[in-house]
Amino acid sequence: AWTQVRELHTDGSLVLELQREEPSPELLPIHGLFGMPRPHTAKRVLYEMACLGLSSLHFFPAKNGEASYAHSRLWTEALWRERMLAGLEQSFATQLPDLFVHANLAEALTAFKSIEQTLALDNYEAAKPLDQQLGFGAQNASLALAIGPERGWASEEREQLRANGWQLAHLGPRVLRVETASVAAVSLAAARRGLWTQPTISQSDDL
Repeated sequence: AWTQVRELHTDGSLVLELQREEPSPELLPIHGLFGMPRPHTAKRVLYEMACLGLSSLHFFPAKNGEASYAHSRLWTEALWRERMLAGLEQSFATQLPDLFVHANLAEALTAFKSIEQTLALDNYEAAKPLDQQLGFGAQNASLALAIGPERGWASEEREQLRANGWQLAHLGPRVLRVETASVAAVSLAAARRGLWTQPTISQSDDL
C-alpha cells in the first residue's frame, strides 16, 4: 500500500490518500449466534469474530446469563462497533460484519431460516464433534454456529434449537471459554470448508 498527501491546510491538518495494492479479505459465509456473555467477554468475542471475518453476529440474552448484560453500554451506546473496528484493523480488512441484538432466542432464530447448515456447540448433549458435523459441505454454503453463554445452554434453549433444525456438536471433552470456543469453531469451519486461501498480504522491506 502507498500513501500520499492530498491536501495540506494552514492549521497543520492534512488529508491523506491511501491506496491498497492487495484486496481486503472477503467476509466468510459463516454467521454467529451467541448467548449474550458478560460484557468483558463479549468485547473479546466481537474483536475475534470481526478479525476472522464472520458475515454477521447475533446476540440474545440467554437463560443462563444475567439480565443486566443486555443493558451494558457495550450494546446501548453501540460501543461494540469500536471492538469490531479494532478487529478489522488487526486483520487488514475493511468489511464490517452485520451485528444484531435480539430480545430472545426465538426472535434470533428467525434470522437463520435461509442458512444452509446450522450447528450449536454443546458440551453435554452433542453426540458428534464439530469436525464430523461439518462434513464436506460446498465451499460457499452458508453456515451458522451457535455458542452459549458462560454457563451453557438451558434445557429449553437446546429444545428450541433442535426444533428449528439446529444440530448439536462439541469441540472435545474440555470446557472452553466463550471466546476460545468461538475462535476454535470458526477456524475449524473455515479450514474444513476450504475458505482460507493463500494470504495476499505482502511485506515491505521497510517493516
